[in-house]
Amino acid sequence: MKATNKAVKTVGIMFILTFSGKMIGQIREIFLASFYGTGYEAAAFTAASQVPLHFFDIAFGAAIASSFIPIFNEYLEKEDKQQAIDFSNHFVNIIFVFACIISVVGVLFARPILSLITPGLDAETFALTVQLLRVLFPMIIFTGLAFAFVGILQSFSEFTIPASISLLSNLVIIIYFIFFNQRFGIYGLAVAMLIGWSTQVIVQIPALIKKGYRYRWVLSINHEGIKKVGKLALPVLISTWVQPINVLVNIRLASYLNEGKAIASLNYANKLYIIIVGVFTFALTNFIFPSLSRMKAGNHTEAFANMLNRAVRTVIYFIFPLMIGFIVLRVPLIRLIYERGEFDAFSTELTSTALLFYAIGMMGLGIQDVMNKGFYALHEPSIPMKISMGGIILNILLSVVFVHVIGTGIGGLALATSIAGMTISLLLVINMQAKIKGIITRSMLKHFTKTVVASLVMGGVVLWIHLSVSSEVIIFMQGKLFQVAFPALAGIITYALMTFILRMEEAVFVVEVIKHRVRKK
Repeated sequence: MKATNKAVKTVGIMFILTFSGKMIGQIREIFLASFYGTGYEAAAFTAASQVPLHFFDIAFGAAIASSFIPIFNEYLEKEDKQQAIDFSNHFVNIIFVFACIISVVGVLFARPILSLITPGLDAETFALTVQLLRVLFPMIIFTGLAFAFVGILQSFSEFTIPASISLLSNLVIIIYFIFFNQRFGIYGLAVAMLIGWSTQVIVQIPALIKKGYRYRWVLSINHEGIKKVGKLALPVLISTWVQPINVLVNIRLASYLNEGKAIASLNYANKLYIIIVGVFTFALTNFIFPSLSRMKAGNHTEAFANMLNRAVRTVIYFIFPLMIGFIVLRVPLIRLIYERGEFDAFSTELTSTALLFYAIGMMGLGIQDVMNKGFYALHEPSIPMKISMGGIILNILLSVVFVHVIGTGIGGLALATSIAGMTISLLLVINMQAKIKGIITRSMLKHFTKTVVASLVMGGVVLWIHLSVSSEVIIFMQGKLFQVAFPALAGIITYALMTFILRMEEAVFVVEVIKHRVRKK
């Protein structure tokens, strides 16, 4: 019981810190929308800031989290701490060197790179995007070091600092918006973002020193641990290319839509729903992944299956009702969060359309992340690699068909991403079940059915209240905040009551914890 409470507390702290960082990041997006709307500067900055980060993800982002951590934990489990630290230094230095090379290439070839990614932009927007990209490409260096340090700290069971790093970087950018944006404009914003990413590295150094990490310049691709990472890295990378490649494909196609405004609108919608899915699954998977790696090393198959089963159930319980809520309240939500300053009613229409179709794939994205971590912990990344390659092809085909053949516009891009994500998650679950029994169980299917029923009832209540507010039946609640908060609060209460009535384990657990605390007091 103590171990369970400690785990719940750790995940809770990680969730709060990560959620806080993402909320601050969302405030950053609100400032961006207010100052630049969906105009040409917003499109240029969005494209320029997305390209380096997704290049990083494609080059070696997932290898840090999913190839380095299992090998590092193997050294901790089977060898000793000093050998693990020595291996980590080799890895950190390799990441640093490769990141520097990619950064230099990106700066020198910014124009041809953007010719492939944003060919639909007009000449003025394209020229600005090139200049901003040359400022922002060195983000890859700080991103690589930050992710490597996160892997080391998480393996030492330090989850608080890694979960809080985005908090500082986003605060740097917000401070820029408040005090310096009027003077330095969009170019200064690019510099502020670069500085913000550097803080993600700096803030982790004291915690690393405290855990006994000592940096040394050693670099050998013949190191035994590096060879093991190399064997895992390529299939791991390919299996996680879905999200970055999908984003880059969407940017390319969006550059032809609505005079480039679709680029910024897709970004605003994507960031909003990623706050929920990304924060929740990030906290969950980063907590369970080191444990899954140790279970694999110790050959504890039943415990491995139980942990994955529990993780999937948790994703379903929390993400499915949020998906329904996003679909129903998408327009008032976008209006509340973004519509001010340069972000007008047309921008709201574009962004809410993208959010509608992105929301459909929320649960698929969450389950996909859990399953990927499960396969990586098993040291079998080839399965998610093959499935992800198929998902990438599916997304590209659907995106082209929806935009250029059917003519669905911005909604088609988001829908293609959601369909590809759901397909990938389903195939991952089926393949994991074939390898380890106990992932898909009768109780899980029952749990999913109850979640759907509770969520649909909740959605009906939220929709009724939303329509009542919109039609001025409840006149005193016509403010933007009330049009979101009142239906959302009613939805939360309805879902909690429904899941308790249906005797869902998560709801019963919460009630029992509350009862225990009340009795204790």
